[in-house]
Amino acid sequence: MSALPQYGKHLHRTATMRAVLIDRYGGPDVLRLATVPRPVPTRGQVLVRTRFIGVNPKDVIVRKGKFQIATGKKFPLIVGHDIAGEVVEVGLGADLAKGDQVYGMINDFAGRAYAEYAAVDCKQLAKAPASIELAVAAAVPLAAQTALQALRDDGQLQAGQAVLINGASGGVGVFAVQIAKILGAQVTAVCSHRNVELVTELGADRVIDYTKTELVDLDEQFDVVFDVFGNYRFEQLRTLLSARGTYVNTIPSARIFKDVARSFVRRQRARLVIVKSRRDQLDWLRQQIDAGSLRVVVDRSFPLADVAEAHRYMETKRARGKVVLAVD
Repeated sequence: MSALPQYGKHLHRTATMRAVLIDRYGGPDVLRLATVPRPVPTRGQVLVRTRFIGVNPKDVIVRKGKFQIATGKKFPLIVGHDIAGEVVEVGLGADLAKGDQVYGMINDFAGRAYAEYAAVDCKQLAKAPASIELAVAAAVPLAAQTALQALRDDGQLQAGQAVLINGASGGVGVFAVQIAKILGAQVTAVCSHRNVELVTELGADRVIDYTKTELVDLDEQFDVVFDVFGNYRFEQLRTLLSARGTYVNTIPSARIFKDVARSFVRRQRARLVIVKSRRDQLDWLRQQIDAGSLRVVVDRSFPLADVAEAHRYMETKRARGKVVLAVD
């Protein structure tokens, strides 16, 4: 069996697990299910028996090899970030207990969530919301934390301000609409006609059908423009920003890095969200979910063995909300 250098320094000598591996970068067909050694938690980590896994566009990007500078060329590689499951083993110094139901996101750039078990730093996990099933909780960590960091931290969105969310019906967008409302903002959401009803139900004050209205033609201004998929350049949308407005997107590129650097000498800012999982954020999200303020939208669930099909569906970009893998 090939070594798995990306999986961690310590592997269980006898116990094994099923995991989805890639031996090279490429299309969905490079994903394969295999038996590999089970990881052992090191200091500050717990071993999670993964029940459900959230599928994200980042997983597709990693699989394609678009960020090899971060993921390298050592194979096989386990991808994936979002997990929900049960703590079955506790490392020294960990502050979670065996039996805890948890959810979270693995911060490693490639991740390693597509497996029956994952050894994860406790700081990247939190108790799962009590009001929803683990199958739903798995859809939360990466997408919701991205939306939270984009709006509250990078956008510094305040109550009473106006925000435009482009890509409002996708995995990140459905959380962004709701989080913006929780923060007290006036929300203008952009999506296709078939998703207008959904986005309205989530709390958007106004919905724009992008098939009928071109954003660059809008004659109004917003305090924050959250371009979830980075479909527009900062310069294209600057006219939509208030005098001290902020443009935020989630897609790393040479262009956005230049925009971010240049905006330090401008009143209008460009920001790139590089999401990191944190206990305090997951706790905040859990509180909002359990209070009924934040709804989790799951589009489809696939068994782990059908991970390639899940990726194909993700690549259609027609998912309304999140896609989830069931491990059992």
